[in-house]
Amino acid sequence: MKPIHIIALFLGVSVRLACAETFIGPTTATNRLLVPGNSAIIITTTLGDFTNSTQVVLGGGAPFTQSYFVPLQNGTVYAVAGPAELLFSNAVLFTFFRLTNSAIHSQGIANDPIGISIPANKTMHVFGVPAEVNASFVRPAAAGGGSLSFKLEPNAPAEFTGPGTLSLNSGVFPPYAKFISYFFDEDGFTLSDMRTISGPSGSFAISVERSVDLQGWSPVMLQNTSEPTKAFYRLRIQR
Repeated sequence: MKPIHIIALFLGVSVRLACAETFIGPTTATNRLLVPGNSAIIITTTLGDFTNSTQVVLGGGAPFTQSYFVPLQNGTVYAVAGPAELLFSNAVLFTFFRLTNSAIHSQGIANDPIGISIPANKTMHVFGVPAEVNASFVRPAAAGGGSLSFKLEPNAPAEFTGPGTLSLNSGVFPPYAKFISYFFDEDGFTLSDMRTISGPSGSFAISVERSVDLQGWSPVMLQNTSEPTKAFYRLRIQR
């Protein structure tokens, strides 16, 4: 029997998980941690000295310094959506895996406040932030009103359900800045440790898993949908 190499589920937008990778810095011309466009990395391990030695480039812009980069703790993960690059001047170790066609977004945050609008009936999940970020959430009067100012803390993921606006500012001035990464639950995908993102009430999920020994299974893809259950899907297997 010939080996099966690729399993894909075609649902308009697919998500493919690759094997984990480890990057050991510092960054050089031939040793770079790049995140291509239309993809993201999920960072699961951070080791080394990051104080004033870590920079992030988002969307092809200028690099900004992460002066308060906090290493991961307590099982939290970081995420960076491409096109992006992480730059390190000290010796560091990052372990991560890549998602293609991902629904993850990364947003740079300067001292001037920015607002991210969250539509009604959508839930925004924020990955752990590498540094403390000033924030507030405002709900429109038509949805009951109300507002709260707070801080997004490292190693403490957060969620917000719309309608509302999440406002953010870094509290630092250039060349320093901060960033967050997030996705909407309704755009579901699977993380490597079997955590899944559930869709809105009434939706259903289609998932694909793979195994090399028929005992340990790893997620390949999860798609949430609110469409009627009468639909057509195709599983294609290629060698």
